[in-house]
Amino acid sequence: MSKLIHLELKRNHLKSYNIAVLIITIIMLGLIYFFAAIPKIDPNESDLELFTSYTFLIGFNHIISMAIFSILSAVLASKFIVEEYASKKAILLFSYPTSRRKILDVKMFVVFAYTVCCMVISNVAILIVFLITESIVTLCPDRVTISMIIKSILLLLCYSMMSGFLGIISLWIGFYKRSIVATIIAACIMVVLMCQIMAISISFTPILIGIFAVVCIIALLGRRSLCLQIEKMEV
Repeated sequence: MSKLIHLELKRNHLKSYNIAVLIITIIMLGLIYFFAAIPKIDPNESDLELFTSYTFLIGFNHIISMAIFSILSAVLASKFIVEEYASKKAILLFSYPTSRRKILDVKMFVVFAYTVCCMVISNVAILIVFLITESIVTLCPDRVTISMIIKSILLLLCYSMMSGFLGIISLWIGFYKRSIVATIIAACIMVVLMCQIMAISISFTPILIGIFAVVCIIALLGRRSLCLQIEKMEV
């Protein structure tokens, strides 16, 4: 398994995606500062109280990050899987002395793990920088507590895994059409819907847990369906 993962990473360079993650992190850091400054920019804002809470600011930042990394996951899946199985490269993949299912699982694992790890690292970096600067120049009047930080990290893990699962679901849809465009469009449509739902559940954890469970189950079904499609493919 580890040799296949190493081979996959060697065949598909991630440098450009690492740069994209760095750019995303910088943009998201600027965005959380903007949200925190809204009460000072527009004191008449109707939802002013929301932007004076660290829980809301960090949670909202996680939701937007989930949307962005879900699309990044779909782009990765398009490059690593859809493009290869829809081209003559599939002949090479099927010539490997291992099962087709295992090769696909390795590819999906790389996409899922990269998405989750990058989102966690990105948002932890944002959280550290934001809270350190808040201790120097305060924008948000709320208090930083240990329970708030722990809750934010747990939610981050949940949102990060969900971005990976949404990438698998997008792959499932796009692979059916053997289309990179369909994969990315599916991801965009899903994240718009998910962001609307998540915005409601930002302060109500049971809804988030329920949605996470549903997305996880659909992703597992998608993975099973993809494996069956790969095993039946002819080249």
